[in-house]
Amino acid sequence: MTTRGDDIGSAELPGLTALLYAATARLDAHFAACAGAVGLTASQANAVHELAAPLGMRELGRRMCCEPPNVTFVVDRLEERGLVERRPHPSDRRAKLIALTPAGTELRARLFAGLAVDPPLAGLPDADRRALRVLLDRALHGR
Repeated sequence: MTTRGDDIGSAELPGLTALLYAATARLDAHFAACAGAVGLTASQANAVHELAAPLGMRELGRRMCCEPPNVTFVVDRLEERGLVERRPHPSDRRAKLIALTPAGTELRARLFAGLAVDPPLAGLPDADRRALRVLLDRALHGR
């Protein structure tokens, strides 16, 4: 039986899982604080973050790791605030695309600016952050 911090078959890398959990928790806390600073919940900020271009509700939910009712709730709140709008889908008249409004685009820029201030991985040199990105991409996507 393994525990959260155990690394199966990786005696040379003890605690890797625990370190990844701790890094994720720190990144989540930073993201939530930046979301709050621009008046969003973490879920709303996640949606705004993913809306670089218009997306269908299903794709937005997949990217947010949310169930459809949760995505609908988040989009409804953002729409009430004038940050997103529903547009007709070009190839499926039953579906809608979710797009940022100009106010949503401005808020997204403010969110990204906040995320760049004292990010959790700032203590790593640029070369180490680039290497970490390559390694995580390889681990998660086989690239």
